[in-house]
Amino acid sequence: MSKFVNQLDARISKQLRGNNFTRVAILNNDLFYQSDIAGDILVPVGFASDGASVPRFLWSIFPPFGRYLEAAIVHDWFCVKHCVDSITAAKVFREAMAVCGVPAHRRNKMYWAVRMFGPRFKQRKD
Repeated sequence: MSKFVNQLDARISKQLRGNNFTRVAILNNDLFYQSDIAGDILVPVGFASDGASVPRFLWSIFPPFGRYLEAAIVHDWFCVKHCVDSITAAKVFREAMAVCGVPAHRRNKMYWAVRMFGPRFKQRKD
């Protein structure tokens, strides 16, 4: 059964990305997730995530740092490391949102938004 092994410990800060400062969650400790889909996942201390990449006009409904923050951090880790392909990353995002207690209707909307508009990448064979 999928689960987060430890509690999220992160601080909210701002980080320069491109020419803009972006609000990010920076991990104070490693984040461990055990996925039925992708196995054991370790997101290391210091990793910075911008949370859920949601257009600003939807933040009142889907805030970037919502109940699904841990799931968004795992998804962002996959986007950076490419240790799985983008389709698997989206599936793990949906799975992790369920673990976070996100209702099915909300996680399905977010899953399809990531699948349709999120980054596309292939798994690296490093």
